[in-house]
Amino acid sequence: MLGYLLVFSLVGIVYNTWVTPIKGSTLHNTRTGLGGFSDRVGALAYALTPFTILLSNRESILSLITGIPHQHFNFLHRWLGRIMFVQAFLHTLGWTIIEGKLYQPQPSAYAGLMAEQYIIFGVVAMFLITLMLVLSTQTAIGWIGYEAFKLSHWIIAVLYIGACWGHWDKLWCWMVPSLALVVIDQAVRGLRTLYIHAGRREGSSFGFKCAEARISLLGTGDDLVVRLDFDYEHPEPWQAGQHFHVCFPSLSVWQSHPFTPSSSPDPNTKMQHHTYLLRVRKGQTARLAALGNAATVPAILSGPYGRAYPSYDAENVLAVAGGTGVTFAVPIVLAALKHQVAAKSALEFVWVVGKAQDILWLEPEMALLKSAMKASPNLRVKVFVTRDSEPHQGFGLDNEAEKGGVSRAASTASSDHAILESLLVQDIAGFSVSFLGDHHPAMAEIVDDFVDRSETVGGTMEIVGSGPEAMGSDLRSAVSNVRVAENLNFHWDSRA
Repeated sequence: MLGYLLVFSLVGIVYNTWVTPIKGSTLHNTRTGLGGFSDRVGALAYALTPFTILLSNRESILSLITGIPHQHFNFLHRWLGRIMFVQAFLHTLGWTIIEGKLYQPQPSAYAGLMAEQYIIFGVVAMFLITLMLVLSTQTAIGWIGYEAFKLSHWIIAVLYIGACWGHWDKLWCWMVPSLALVVIDQAVRGLRTLYIHAGRREGSSFGFKCAEARISLLGTGDDLVVRLDFDYEHPEPWQAGQHFHVCFPSLSVWQSHPFTPSSSPDPNTKMQHHTYLLRVRKGQTARLAALGNAATVPAILSGPYGRAYPSYDAENVLAVAGGTGVTFAVPIVLAALKHQVAAKSALEFVWVVGKAQDILWLEPEMALLKSAMKASPNLRVKVFVTRDSEPHQGFGLDNEAEKGGVSRAASTASSDHAILESLLVQDIAGFSVSFLGDHHPAMAEIVDDFVDRSETVGGTMEIVGSGPEAMGSDLRSAVSNVRVAENLNFHWDSRA
């Protein structure tokens, strides 16, 4: 793509220098190919605007065409935005040199140009695209928070489109589809939300009804996690691997965030149970945690989004999760158990957690998996604890947790301790818990072991995962070295 842009930025322009007289003056203007080049890169920046917006749409036409989940286009959206910034900068720099140096007399020629309305709009557009670029850096997002970035990015983008239109309205043909894509995306989001929440619900009258999510606080300090549970009637169930955008209107009606339900949908009923795990950071997750344990909060859903996993033709499945990425992996494992026809198919679930007590995030689900292993000997479950070197390290109450007001009562902690003990018992073949003591498991070994087992039983393989990006990089590297890549599908979900 960069090659095409470079070629079309440069071809068809006469590169020469002409000196032209100025009527009634001894001065002269210098004309070069710089003007044509500056106009060309500016026009290309306009032309790329609709495509850049298309790559950022949640309700993506590209997803409908390709089957690729919308979040995977964000990488291209970011890079295309950077290319547009470079084009806009070169356009601005070129015409600044022409009007401020090559055209005479100065400074009156340059001052007269800057007073023109279309130039003022151009300056505003350049400022806005620069602001979007700066605010989209990881440093800026860390300062202002992801929620503020997301809202400001949307507002600035719409203002940028308007400023571009005001700068050169002869290129309206690129701005109209840009605005249309923004409007269509927002409209379809609203319709999908209404499809879930509007209408007649069992036991209630016709209208818009929010889900009521119950908050459970798990862990302490930097390891604090919010678990949300609620039941809600759906027109139709989602599929394993898909996610919802969840808005908490009592906190902010302008924000929604993508979360993957760890609960498996039941195709036999409209009433579905949702479970979400949210790691507490700054912003809305901190405000959720501040509501307190056992509090309820209204929730509005939009979705589901994304592909269903595992693929129906996958005979051997490896699901790898790190931390709260387990919400993506667990439903896939349970779905694979239902869809696998060969009793000897290789099915593995790997969960990497910081502390042993993190397993309590999904205590019912882990108990269900252990129970399923008795009837499905092809299922293996491996838990790796990276920060503990022994089973009971770091479990229980501490002074810091007491000060934070999020510690459990002593009786509850004792109950949790007993539940954790039962989950950690390695009493089933294929179930293992490894305490690594400040080390991380080798993804290459996990993948190689799965591939060897899959080759023994035969069939296609699918590896899916979700968690920290460092783990994703290690897993991608391990998959890329697999010998039988033609029989292997791989998907890493970085959004969970």
